[in-house]
Amino acid sequence: MPTFFVRRIFTMLLVWLGVTILTFFIANVVPADPVALRLGPKATSESIQYWRHEYGLDRPLPEQYIRFMGGLLKGDLGTSIWSGRPIIKDLYDYFPATLELAVVALFLAILTGIPVGLWAAIRTGKTVDRIIQFISTSGLALPLFWFGLVLQLLFYRRLGILPLDSRIDLVLGPPGRITGLYLVDSLLHFDFERFGNSLIHMILPAFTLSLPAIGAVIRMMRASTLDILTQDFIRAARAKGVPEKLVLFRHVVRNALLPVVTLLGNLFNALLGGVFVVEAVFSWPGLGWYATKVILASDYSSIVSITLVIAVLSTSVNLLVDILYRKLDPRIQLT
Repeated sequence: MPTFFVRRIFTMLLVWLGVTILTFFIANVVPADPVALRLGPKATSESIQYWRHEYGLDRPLPEQYIRFMGGLLKGDLGTSIWSGRPIIKDLYDYFPATLELAVVALFLAILTGIPVGLWAAIRTGKTVDRIIQFISTSGLALPLFWFGLVLQLLFYRRLGILPLDSRIDLVLGPPGRITGLYLVDSLLHFDFERFGNSLIHMILPAFTLSLPAIGAVIRMMRASTLDILTQDFIRAARAKGVPEKLVLFRHVVRNALLPVVTLLGNLFNALLGGVFVVEAVFSWPGLGWYATKVILASDYSSIVSITLVIAVLSTSVNLLVDILYRKLDPRIQLT
């Protein structure tokens, strides 16, 4: 186990380094001047040159990268050209919203996809199974932006029962910050009014983001359960007279969850990609919303920082999935 962790951490460090190199140089290939975009069309050439020098954009590209990495090792990601603030502060403000949305969407996928997929497998070939398969396939096929707009039109415009955007009502304001996660911070402060309001704002964007994940989990859980039900140890348990419910929940579900756990790691990474679309549709002030702003502004350092955060989170989740996989099946050796 210790050798496994050392090897994985070393691999993760190489991945993070590669991500910074690729993102930095690809972002700088784009023929745009972030300073000129920030100052506007009326800016003089002297002012543009001055601020390019201040941000270090007049230096050779390798030197800019070395300077960025030197600051990164010190915990300094530089200053955002778009916001004019330290990038670390921007990430501090925007990242918790994205993390909260992605985690809630993942929990929705787990709590919905696993039991529904299990139910479909038990009722295989029947009408309910066909309906579930149709719904899961539709969830994978529907574009997120279109589905989000439909939900806004239905639940906000037509029914008026759910809010259109943002994380919480402006009249309430955010709860006192501890983690930056509104749901968690509200509970820690025993502020149930803000908790309920934050939860209501979370429903539409979280459900929109989780739709493809729910479809994928349903299909995987159904296929995995059907495979386990044909195994010899299941026949042996039934032949011994073990009650069907005990066979299902003690033997079938535990083994059927193994491929689903692997899928959940990949789904979380996919959610981090889908969050860019969902945050734009629902004006969710998270990392995806922030990324669209800095990309349009060609804010190179901010782009690299956002990509690095996503890479760190993705590789960490993959490591966690491997550990959980080992817990579910002790026969698996981590090497």
